[in-house]
Amino acid sequence: MASKTETLYFSSPVWLQNLMVSAMGYKLYRKRYTGIYHELRELVRASRAWSAQQREAYQAEQLHDLIRYCRLSIPYYQKLFAEYGLSEQSFTQVSDLAKLPILDKQTLRTRGHEFCAPNAKPFMIQHTSGSTGTPLALYVNERTYKLAMALLVDHEEYHGVPFGARRATFAGRMIQKPENLSPPFARFNRAENQRLYSSYHLNDQTFEHYRRDLDHFQPLELIGYPSAISDLASHYENSGTQPVFRPKAVITNSETLLDWQRSRIESVFECPVFDYYGTAEYVLFAGQDDRGIYQINPILGITELAVPAHNENEGSIVATTLTNTSMPLLRYEVGDHGVRTPNDQSCNSIISGLESITGRLDDYVITPDGRQLGRMDHIFKGLEAIREAQIIQDAPDHCTLRIVPQSDSTSVSEKLIEANFHARAGAQLRLSIAYVQNIPRGRNGKFKGVVREFSGEQSRVAQ
Repeated sequence: MASKTETLYFSSPVWLQNLMVSAMGYKLYRKRYTGIYHELRELVRASRAWSAQQREAYQAEQLHDLIRYCRLSIPYYQKLFAEYGLSEQSFTQVSDLAKLPILDKQTLRTRGHEFCAPNAKPFMIQHTSGSTGTPLALYVNERTYKLAMALLVDHEEYHGVPFGARRATFAGRMIQKPENLSPPFARFNRAENQRLYSSYHLNDQTFEHYRRDLDHFQPLELIGYPSAISDLASHYENSGTQPVFRPKAVITNSETLLDWQRSRIESVFECPVFDYYGTAEYVLFAGQDDRGIYQINPILGITELAVPAHNENEGSIVATTLTNTSMPLLRYEVGDHGVRTPNDQSCNSIISGLESITGRLDDYVITPDGRQLGRMDHIFKGLEAIREAQIIQDAPDHCTLRIVPQSDSTSVSEKLIEANFHARAGAQLRLSIAYVQNIPRGRNGKFKGVVREFSGEQSRVAQ
């Protein structure tokens, strides 16, 4: 169901929508970039020059302090440490993390309240469905949240994009209703000099409006989902046009950046692409360097690669927070897989970088009018009755949503699901809901959030 704010926004003229977007932008600016943010920004900048020994010494000290806090304040770890006979004295180096079991999402989902200190008030609560449609409520303290903002700013500035430069964002924001195909397809956030472009309205008919808007805005950076920016690049190629602006860099996130997407984006915009990887749980931040290696920042957390016996280089990513006292997660399996960097000299399973990150690869949903929609997991947010879900697009104008309920007695709000779905896909794409016992996994132990069972060309023919 739409909130009153959303209803007001969508019923307002574009000029008022721009004011509302900027008002929210200033609110977020104060939340993100004030107070201890400046101290953290300097710490992040300095950490780029740390040696391996400095990294490990810093992390060992922070880990020791966090373990003590967990023993004194966090119910889940009080029980776990007692069971394993552990205390902060058991953790004098980062490799001592191996003394703890790996924490999975199911445990966090079912026992989440035990990871918070009684009566503690978080700086923010983030609700996320995760890549499998599994809902989680994540508590985050001020230091962790502002550190995450500082890490992103550092990643951008390291690749030549100064803070406050003109930024064009292509992500999952719904800036106007899907059935509204009238331009403009962007709104301006004055607080961050950011133009927010809809990823839900781009097709052959609307592309010219996007092209003119971007040429007028002249962004120094494109940032957002690789699927959305790659789709934009393909429209330039298909139309035989070129952008008249030259960004310093394209920054991608939230989806697996595919090689063909990188090649297309770099060819069209004539600048490098630098992906970054973060988690909704704020336990890990890794940004690509000039070689394409994901360099893991040592301040936010400690990262491990849990590799199977038959493969020493590829495995499940496991991360430990060093900052988030609101909901400390130790040895948390984030649900993605990574490949260790060549000649990694880190100790044991602890890693400082990743050659690549896999496991977030979703197919697109293609609307009957040719729009490509990625990251459709948004439709599951706030639906705690769902354990897992998967979208199967089995026809150009139809999707089947497979749902695994939390239990046989759980009631799923189908109306809310349908409303969330059509808010992003529009009314032309029909939706059916099917309840299943389980959803098949791929070779890596995960399943795609979206599976398309027909080619994109069929979608265009069906119009």
